[in-house]
Amino acid sequence: MREQFHVTYEIVTPESAEEGDVAERGYAHSNGGRDSLECVENVDDYAMDLRSALRICSPAFDCGRWFDEEPWTLNYKTGEQIRHSLHPPRSVTPSSYQRIKRLIGATH
Repeated sequence: MREQFHVTYEIVTPESAEEGDVAERGYAHSNGGRDSLECVENVDDYAMDLRSALRICSPAFDCGRWFDEEPWTLNYKTGEQIRHSLHPPRSVTPSSYQRIKRLIGATH
């Protein structure tokens, strides 16, 4: 079985930012579509290979167990900001995590 990655997202609106929360969070599909957490029944349905994940997500920051995009993408019309995060397989070893980090060029 090949290793599987997940891409999650968070959307912050001006209203949710005032409350100190996100408006929506969930999982991205390998085709770029998204489902909010309320719609997710099985996270394995969102698993993809690294190449597919990198088409959706441009991770730049190492969070220790996953990688975040920086900066957030801003929709100037609505004020929404979105960020994707790349999650390596849970079974990834520390050395493989470091190889992924080097491959995508993430910084700490």
